[in-house]
Amino acid sequence: MNILQRLSVFSCACVFLPAAAVAQDTTASAEKPSSAMPTEDAEKYLLRFTFKEGETLRYETEQRVTQKAVAAAGAKVDLSTVKQTRLFRVGEVSELGEAHVSMQFEHVRMELRSDDQPIEVFDTSMKESEVPTKFRAAARKLMRPAPTFVLRTDGTPVSDEGVEQIPEGGQAGFMMPLPQEPIAVGETWKVNIEPEVRIAEGVMRTISLLRTYRLKEMHGDVATITFATSIASRVRSPAIKAQLLQATPQGKILFNVKIGRVLQREITFDRSVMGAVGPNTLLSAIGKTTETLLPDGEKQAALSAR
Repeated sequence: MNILQRLSVFSCACVFLPAAAVAQDTTASAEKPSSAMPTEDAEKYLLRFTFKEGETLRYETEQRVTQKAVAAAGAKVDLSTVKQTRLFRVGEVSELGEAHVSMQFEHVRMELRSDDQPIEVFDTSMKESEVPTKFRAAARKLMRPAPTFVLRTDGTPVSDEGVEQIPEGGQAGFMMPLPQEPIAVGETWKVNIEPEVRIAEGVMRTISLLRTYRLKEMHGDVATITFATSIASRVRSPAIKAQLLQATPQGKILFNVKIGRVLQREITFDRSVMGAVGPNTLLSAIGKTTETLLPDGEKQAALSAR
């Protein structure tokens, strides 16, 4: 297999990896930033999710990723888009506010274009016989029973070592770890994330990432939270760096503190790695994901908060 073929295989394998699809784990604690430090009497806000039995939340997600692989033999560009609508139904809610939530895909559409080739499309409205070969594995996964998550009021659980822990059954995309104590505008909280990467056939290595959240501002009941992610482990191998192209995003979250709900989440990344699949090769990825609570879910949450 020549370099260009290897680039093609590697690029196609990475196209539909979600930006946040890495195992995560932390006790999140608020830390005051070194600059623009809040005054002692600054107003503090307790950030908590709230759920009510029987309610439904509908989130629409749109992801666009451009991945480019370059070698002496040529270049390959893959452009992928994924648009999906997910419906979350809240079941039993405990006295502590923990909620059992089931999720189902209402609609999914995927598009992939490689170089100047025709766009390949998968849509959940297609008949099984119409699904392109490249998307059949994804289509089969969408046919599985709706997963059920347990969601906590303080968001994603965090270990005593400060590592974000994704529950075994997974979690809703809009969830994130929240600080244990009320925080003021300008303060931050941090979590460690520990994805595994492959260093050889059958050999995995745990990598440490650091994600820092900041309460940037408050407008009425809506908090603007920003975040950035960096690699905390020493990583020298270009092949390992290539696996982390989408794992160190930055972004912005709009969180309504009154109704305890993420209104919108925006994730972006722009990374390049030299020598990813051989000498004088370059692999780059640019992407943006936006997740938005649709109006019916926001309205329902506001009524529940009254």
